[in-house]
Amino acid sequence: MRTMWAGLGAALLAVGLTAGGLVEKAWAQDGLQRFERELKPQFELKSFTYKTSAPLGSSGFVLTDVVAVVPANAATGDKESTIRIDKVTVDELDFDRLKKDAKDDEAPRFAKLRFEGMTGDDEIFTALAPYGVPKVPVDLALDYAIDGASKVLTVRNLELGLRGQAKFTLALVVDGISDKSSAMDDGRLRTAQLTIDDSGLIAKVLPAMAKEEGMKPQQMVDTALGALAGFAALQGPATLKALDAVASFVGDWKAPKGPLALGLKPTKTTGLDDLDKVMVPNALVELFGFSATYPSTRAGAAKAGPAK
Repeated sequence: MRTMWAGLGAALLAVGLTAGGLVEKAWAQDGLQRFERELKPQFELKSFTYKTSAPLGSSGFVLTDVVAVVPANAATGDKESTIRIDKVTVDELDFDRLKKDAKDDEAPRFAKLRFEGMTGDDEIFTALAPYGVPKVPVDLALDYAIDGASKVLTVRNLELGLRGQAKFTLALVVDGISDKSSAMDDGRLRTAQLTIDDSGLIAKVLPAMAKEEGMKPQQMVDTALGALAGFAALQGPATLKALDAVASFVGDWKAPKGPLALGLKPTKTTGLDDLDKVMVPNALVELFGFSATYPSTRAGAAKAGPAK
């Protein structure tokens, strides 16, 4: 994990390089030209190539068959790291907050980008190999904005997909987040949605994790279902309906029958200091606005606990 942001950041900030001989006008730069002129000088790569490139509006661009080689440094474990990306699409990027002369305490206010088919020899791409997960292309998307005046962070989409294994999608709105501060202690959650679409990842990872703990995978599942049953015993119908979806998904760990969608919509914006209330009967739904859906939800699954 220690080289994840170094590798991804270097790739993102390198993909705006343009072919030599491109005619530029200082008063009318497209997104590709802006990337090269304003951001490229801040970063160093051993090499960078791509097959095709095209501007996308005033602050975006599209590249295909990208190959970026990050030089050996302490952040990469003192060895070179190569990242390959089938397609990079940047719809918009806050160039002004990423330029060299930008203020250190001012975070980028917006970004909308997508990496498709990302692979590499960095350790992050093989982190799940010990758990039996093959090295597969990674898809990554980010679409967010910070409203500095109202101090609201809106993540419209944060998506991580492991091809043929699983996809995780997150969206949220957090009050109290300024574009001049990264202090999450001031953040109050307004809404959040997380979707887990598993296509075999859990079935590979769970047995390996259980083996490390000297257990069988079903024992770990039963432990989780038992804890859910204990929590469900004091809950009302609305909470039980959501917990049934979670318990059904957990019980189907070998072959989930669709995505599990989780949601939070507190009656008032919620911070870390509110987590101690989660054990209060029905607070999960009535206070935190928790919801969960799963196509193969079995009524009563939460209270039932482990399969007999």
